[in-house]
Amino acid sequence: MTIEKIADGLKSVKLKSGIFPLQLELCLYIADGVLIDAGSGNTLKQIKKLLDTESISCAAITHVHEDHTGAAAWIKKNLKVPVYLHRDSIAEAAEKSHVPLYRRLVWGNREGFRADPMPPFIESDRYRFDVIHAPGHHKDHVVFHEKRMGWLFTGDLYVSRKQLVAFKDENISDAIISITEILELDFDTVFCGHSGIHQNGKTKLREKLDNFLHFRDEVNTLKSSGLTIDEINRKLFPEKNLWETVSRGEWSSMNLVRTV
Repeated sequence: MTIEKIADGLKSVKLKSGIFPLQLELCLYIADGVLIDAGSGNTLKQIKKLLDTESISCAAITHVHEDHTGAAAWIKKNLKVPVYLHRDSIAEAAEKSHVPLYRRLVWGNREGFRADPMPPFIESDRYRFDVIHAPGHHKDHVVFHEKRMGWLFTGDLYVSRKQLVAFKDENISDAIISITEILELDFDTVFCGHSGIHQNGKTKLREKLDNFLHFRDEVNTLKSSGLTIDEINRKLFPEKNLWETVSRGEWSSMNLVRTV
């Protein structure tokens, strides 16, 4: 676990979840007592250790996936602070997750927890975070915008400029709309839930949008030429991705093609 002070009252926390080669980085943020995302079940011990020394007033969760909610039940039970989540994901959060084997190895299941409905904004002594619905990666995904500081906490909306795999329930068309709308906001720095802090974040998010639009055009052109979904996928993604193999297609390039 690596903890770094970014600004007054703002720290980033980086954790490794899983066992190599099935290992990914998670990034949490503590902004003036507001914990943004809650890691994975496999990083729970480290998060407990973190919160022994860091005081939080609430947890704000970008979406219900297990790599963002791993410590949520423990926080709710032991710290007795609000754990905010999009209201349409509250019922799902109340039940223990049951994810496929590869996801258990990387992130682990999470316990069920009683989430609090996400308010329109979260305010601390120093900062105000406007909550913005940003579906795509998940239908109930939200991002947090601190306008005065030019900060955008994006959960899994950004991750990287080019996306190679998607879950079955991701929707690239929704992501295109979300990113288009978010680019109208005033921000420069992106705080991602996996790839960390990005200066010139607005430029990078715009590049992701451009890649999505180009990809959508490619898929539609190939479909118009008579190619099947399988043929389009093989043409655009000739090499197998590790995650596609270990997930048996649950996390795959095929899902990117399908959603277009």
